[in-house]
Amino acid sequence: QIAASLVQVISNQSLKTHGGDLAIGAMATISSISLLFLMPTFGISQGMQPIVGFNYGAKLFKRVKEGFWFCVKLSSVILLVAAIAGWIFSEQLITFFLHTDPLVIEYGSLALRLQCLTFPLVGWITISNMMLQTIGKTVKASLLAMSRQFLFFVPAILTLPGMFDMLGVQLSQPVADVFSFILAVPLSLSVIKEMTELEKQEEHYKMVQPSKD
Repeated sequence: QIAASLVQVISNQSLKTHGGDLAIGAMATISSISLLFLMPTFGISQGMQPIVGFNYGAKLFKRVKEGFWFCVKLSSVILLVAAIAGWIFSEQLITFFLHTDPLVIEYGSLALRLQCLTFPLVGWITISNMMLQTIGKTVKASLLAMSRQFLFFVPAILTLPGMFDMLGVQLSQPVADVFSFILAVPLSLSVIKEMTELEKQEEHYKMVQPSKD
């Protein structure tokens, strides 16, 4: 809550400095559109949680991995379609939400298109975070949960506008998404590798365990 409020204050201040009130309105609309596009992925991750939790607890690691990869692929495809639609119809989407100044549409359209470039990456980030959280990897899950909206976004919104003015503000979220993805890949793959090793250990244990007959 505190981190989210801090991010909102920093973001609005940067928008006001480099784009004025019109930019704040445009980016608020982008946030709403982005959330709408991301809702299916949030739903997929929530649906994955009990499946991963049950199978991990039952030491059925193969099923956990299969569920993870299925959800990553599904959410990535959905977000790729959303990204293509957002790129093509960016101006129409902004106009639908804001019947207003052409400058607002210009700000918002470019910002939406830039975010569309990294939408497909968010599927991996979101699914990885849910898996890590569900199997009890608290530190990794917390780190990844903070990455996209705080850990990488705050440095981006504080530095990029100084170099690229309003474009820097519009680039902040896509840049944060890229770095969050770079963080998510090794975090999730390390856990996948760990589960593969545990799976081998379970198979070895079953092979060497004496028969009850």
